[in-house]
Amino acid sequence: MSDVSVWRRAYDAVERNVSPRVEAVVHGDEFATVTAVIASTTQVAGSQVDAAAARLWHLVNLPARSDVQRLRAQVGALDRQVRRLSLELADRRNHPIRRPMGTAAER
Repeated sequence: MSDVSVWRRAYDAVERNVSPRVEAVVHGDEFATVTAVIASTTQVAGSQVDAAAARLWHLVNLPARSDVQRLRAQVGALDRQVRRLSLELADRRNHPIRRPMGTAAER
């Protein structure tokens, strides 16, 4: 008997016994409530830590994470705009606009 088959049988035995209990807990109402409370608490605590860290960085005249995120978004928007304009310029160079011929006096 190989080591893999021994491990596989052990894993299958544990899964057969543990899975139903875990699924019962996960699908219960209490689990959903506790998960929501933990997520909300984590979000509030994280935002408070971020705000305190931003104040600290600003006190020493350095950018906070929110400042860097805002600048990254602006640079990304500028990059997209430059790409769009570059493509438009290349397209115009490849397909110049033909202007209609004017009157004989204009030629």
